[in-house]
Amino acid sequence: MRVRARAPGKLVVLGEYAVLDGAPALVLAVDRYCEAELESAAGAVCTLATRMHAARTHEFAPVEDSGVPLVDIVRAQYAASTAAGAWRAILDSTAFWAGGVKLGLGSSAAALCAWAAAWRSFSAPAAAPPALADLVALHRQLQGGRGSGLDVAASVHGGTVEFRLDTAGLPRIGSVRLPNSVGFAGIFTGHSASTPRLVGRYRAFCAARPAEAAALVGRLRSIAEAGCAAARGDDAGAFIAAISEYGRSLGDLGVAIDAQIVTAEHRWIGDRALRFGVAYKVSGAGGGDIGIAFCADPEALAAFRQSMNKNNFRVVDFRVADRGMTVEERDE
Repeated sequence: MRVRARAPGKLVVLGEYAVLDGAPALVLAVDRYCEAELESAAGAVCTLATRMHAARTHEFAPVEDSGVPLVDIVRAQYAASTAAGAWRAILDSTAFWAGGVKLGLGSSAAALCAWAAAWRSFSAPAAAPPALADLVALHRQLQGGRGSGLDVAASVHGGTVEFRLDTAGLPRIGSVRLPNSVGFAGIFTGHSASTPRLVGRYRAFCAARPAEAAALVGRLRSIAEAGCAAARGDDAGAFIAAISEYGRSLGDLGVAIDAQIVTAEHRWIGDRALRFGVAYKVSGAGGGDIGIAFCADPEALAAFRQSMNKNNFRVVDFRVADRGMTVEERDE
């Protein structure tokens, strides 16, 4: 049997950092996919080819770990019932990289979801697909206990997802749409960021200065709630205003935690966006990676994109990935 699975990446629209403390977040699944292929193999050796910015091949016995943490976490969670023999697999996330640098689209979440879907289908064909809550827990395990799981939710469900954590820390999601007239584009700053490091700084700030943190998080929560409501109500003006305001507040949060959430490159892009009537903010934890631009005027957005190209920033055109994690089985 051969199994193929894939899962999309994400762009965070609203809710960064505050989502960790119960605020809503809005996240887009985008058409960059991690793909996993898995099939039975003759002999006594499993072969796993990982393709990211570089390709590697791992060989090991079926009862041994592969040495790829993401793969081994999933195999431990979903112990094989029928796949006790050797197998060969490919795990490909090259679409999440550009020039040897990660774009910041949630590659680890998409890879975990694609691999979990493939492994579950291959090792226990009659079993249900992996559940969102289980995948969020596995991704947190992979990241040392950190992360809200919003990137996993986008990879699992696709489309535009309104995400929040309940009081028990479990994910709660709903499907929404961007306002009909609003277009968007990604702008890559040229270097990657460390999300765990920035989240660690945020957590330390919240612990050391709780009153100041509560005020900042409260502001972020209020903006995110307004932006999510605007998306649900198809209110382009209010939605774009929320994007701009959240971006400014992320800059304030960066000053408070003494970290460059909004880097000099992001600030320059944001100032440039204003000249074109375009709303711009970092997407995700910031510190580099990718930003996201929104506008209800297609001509203004096109002119902004052209300006970014002329100034040597990489414009990444995305479409919303309407389908999330998928798996296909073939008997061969």
